[in-house]
Amino acid sequence: MFAAAALLYEPRNPIGGVPGIVFWTVLTLVASALPVRLPGGTVTTVGVAPVLASLALGGPLAGAIVALIGSTDSRELRGQIPWYGTLFNHSSLVIAAVASGAVYEVVVNAAKAEPAGASGPMLFVGLMVAAIVYSLVNAALAVVAVSVRTERQFRAIWAQDVRAIAPNLIGLAPLSWLMALIFQLPNGVGWWATPLFVIPLFTTRLAYHRYVETRELFEQTIGALASAVDARDKYTAGHSQRVSHIADAMAHHLKLPDQQMEIIKWAGLLHDVGKIGIRDHVLLKEGPLDREERILMNQHPTIGAAIVAPAKQLSREAPLIRTHHEWFNGSGYPGGIEATDIPLGARLLGVADAYEAMTSSRPYRKKPLSHEIAIGELTKYSGIQFDPQMVEALLSLNRETLDWRAENADVLHRPPADGDVGKPTAEDSSKQRPMLASDDVS
Repeated sequence: MFAAAALLYEPRNPIGGVPGIVFWTVLTLVASALPVRLPGGTVTTVGVAPVLASLALGGPLAGAIVALIGSTDSRELRGQIPWYGTLFNHSSLVIAAVASGAVYEVVVNAAKAEPAGASGPMLFVGLMVAAIVYSLVNAALAVVAVSVRTERQFRAIWAQDVRAIAPNLIGLAPLSWLMALIFQLPNGVGWWATPLFVIPLFTTRLAYHRYVETRELFEQTIGALASAVDARDKYTAGHSQRVSHIADAMAHHLKLPDQQMEIIKWAGLLHDVGKIGIRDHVLLKEGPLDREERILMNQHPTIGAAIVAPAKQLSREAPLIRTHHEWFNGSGYPGGIEATDIPLGARLLGVADAYEAMTSSRPYRKKPLSHEIAIGELTKYSGIQFDPQMVEALLSLNRETLDWRAENADVLHRPPADGDVGKPTAEDSSKQRPMLASDDVS
């Protein structure tokens, strides 16, 4: 791409020759000095603004040079990024600069062919289009790299990172246009006035950073709340994290929309938050629950939904939390709804929750059930308690996913040795109630 730009385009005069290219390269280095790592793993800077301004002034070749050198990261100089990572990063930026510069040239040339010539509004529109092309190409290449490195789905990373900051990226285009205009002021005014745009650029960079901080705080708060609920019982430490993990894998298998997968993930973490309102003598009882205790226990989905519903960012998860114990045949609680009247995410969580509960220790069942027994229960109650489609989705998962345990789960949750799984002793059997998937309340 760089060679093609060198052959097809020459730097235009407005950029000021080599000194101008050096000027914009330095400005890009400054703007790229503090990269922000987004939740999905991609890294972004506000260096796009001076790159766009340079290609508007000097054409695709000038923009490619500025992108190639100006995107140098201090981590590269310290050897923290492997050579192939550095090569890919710079190559992707050059490709994005040349592609967007070529689009800008097409718009400019088309405008010049009109009787009125290339007017200011037309050039502005051209730079806006070029900014969209630059952002899309650069983001797509970055997401591909992260997807290959982390083995995560392209669309999931795109939704988590690119979609969140896309308005800000496109919003840098008008700023680039102003930078290019100011740079062309006579008597050398533009050379000292243009660097003042570093201030709004770093304001945008701060917005990226705040977005990452806010999302991390949101995730940590949900995780802490889920852990607080699980920690009430040594047998359920890590339960919510495992349910969320299994449910997320099932959602990926079903190829649900990204937004719906995220809702299911958060609802999985918070599905048992209502147990905060259940007294210990009921929640931790080792024997069977009597009728009044069962009524109290069955209130936890309603309590949980009431807890999260007032939070605007969790309002979509509330219906899943409320209905994750509904049965496919309508015999569940709290509403007795059935089949597809139950939200899809709740039907999915019900299967993930039941499997995790059966394969983990509980106060009423000290020895976990084996994988085979748990799968048998899910199959047995498919179409009765569970949505057959969701059972099939769980059955498609590999054991590594189903056996996953949170890193800190072992502090309170210590499952028995593999040889004891699914083989309760006579002493334990006397304390157990005959409870499998059909009436598990985890």
